[in-house]
Parts: sequence; structure tokens; C-alpha cells
Amino acid sequence: MEIFELRYFLSVARFESVHQASEHTNVSPAALSKAVTRLEQELSVKLFSREGRNIRLTDHGLALQRRASEIVRLEESTRIEVGGTQGKIHIVIAAPEILLGKFGLTVSLDIKKRLPRASFEYIATTDELSLDFVARGDAQIGITTCDVPPTLGLTTRVLGDATFQTFVGFSHPLYAPGQAKKIVPVEDLLKYPFVSPTHALLGQVGAKQSLDGWRDDRFPRKIDYRTSSLKTLEEFVVSGAAVAYLPDYFCENKALQTLKISGCPYACTQKVRLVAKNPRDVGWLNRLF
Repeated sequence: MEIFELRYFLSVARFESVHQASEHTNVSPAALSKAVTRLEQELSVKLFSREGRNIRLTDHGLALQRRASEIVRLEESTRIEVGGTQGKIHIVIAAPEILLGKFGLTVSLDIKKRLPRASFEYIATTDELSLDFVARGDAQIGITTCDVPPTLGLTTRVLGDATFQTFVGFSHPLYAPGQAKKIVPVEDLLKYPFVSPTHALLGQVGAKQSLDGWRDDRFPRKIDYRTSSLKTLEEFVVSGAAVAYLPDYFCENKALQTLKISGCPYACTQKVRLVAKNPRDVGWLNRLF
């Protein structure tokens, strides 16, 4: 079997679709199919089973997926260690979208200093799925705010801490008091509408906290706007249409004002973790840990 065949197989396995894998890799569907067929013939097993219009990995396919990801990773690591920093490598980072913009960028630039010819791909997904991507070998790096189960066998490193704060945009009535460093009683804050996510866009929060980390059980809000889009949530706050409770790092370079709130003793905090599988086996990856 050839390395390129394993790469093609891994792409088809990741998407469970020849056509989606073709669009992703810029390799023709015919070439991908031929590579999978050659592997099946060489190994004398079926790697995929067809379910209606979809394909699914068989048990043999799952086994090859785990092994192939290790082989490809070892091949890339060897190329870097032997060929030096000018070797090419493609690095996949899986994380929630909100983490990719801040921490994904920081990690990528750190790697780029050492490996100038590295290219990157970013998979925006949930905290839990980012761990699955790394555990399966579909991504070399994950970034997450959730606890990492020891059963996955992943190595972690804390990248930083996040604290949620209350933010408003320039045209919001509370912008001026916030800019003047005045303390806003929580009762006054709750008179204004909030924008909030419809699912865990902002990462892991506490058991009693709402999806954005707010304690609605203690301080019920008027949530006029709910969205599944991080960009839409941002626009509602920047425009002054709504208040939002957001991680501090997400709002660092945006035209938003932090409010100091009194009367609310609760706060949402997170630990942002870098995650990888067996980084000690890969020189460039081990340097991140």
C-alpha cells in the first residue's frame, strides 16, 4: 500500500462520501475510488459498506482508519525530522469556531515559526467532536473547553483561562455608563434584551448555567434573540440591539464595552485546553506540549 492511498482512504473515511472527499482534496472521485479498491484488494477485506446512498466504514475500515492515521502522521513527522524545517506538512486543527479565531490562530502561528511550509485546515465543530477527531486521527490537534476523558488516551495542555463578562455595543444605552466605569445593578441590566446562542457555541459551561454561562435560574433575562450563528450573535451586540454574556477573549478586539455588574455573585469561567494524541511520538507536535 502507498502513503497516498492511505491519505485518500482517510479522506473518504472522514466524510463517508467519495464526492465530499473529492471536493475537499481536489482529487477526482475516480482516483479516490480506485485507491480504496486497491486497498481492499490488497487487504482482502471490505473497508466500506453501502447504506442506501451513504457509505459507512466496516469494522475492517475502522481498524485501517486508526492504523492509517498513525502511518501518515509518522511519515509526516519523519519528513520533518529528516528534511528539517523546510519539509511540507498539512496540519488539521479541530475546535469550536469561537476557539479557532483566538487560540487556533495563536497555535498556528507558533507552529509556522518552526515549520514555514506548514499548511493548515480548521474544522469548526463542537467540544466533544473535536476530541473525537483527534482520537480518530482526523485531526492532529484539538482545542476544547470541556473535560477530556482519560479513556480517550489524549494528552492535554492548558492554553489559558476564560472569564465570561457582560458586553454591549456603542449605541446601547448602557455603553456610556460602562465606559465611565460605573457599576450597573443587575436589576437595571435585566431591563434590556439579551442575545443568546441556541446551542453550545461558546464552549462548556456549568451544570446550572444557560448555554452562554448566565444563571437564568437566579436572574431570569429577557432573551429576545437566539441564534445558532456566532457571527449573528456578535452583530447583535456590536449594533447595540442586545446585551450578551461572552468570553473575555472573544471580545478583545471588538468595539464592545464591558459592564461591571453588581448584585450578581455568579460567573462563568473556562479552561481552554490543547489536545493531541501521543504527541511525544511526533517531534514538532511534542514541542507544543
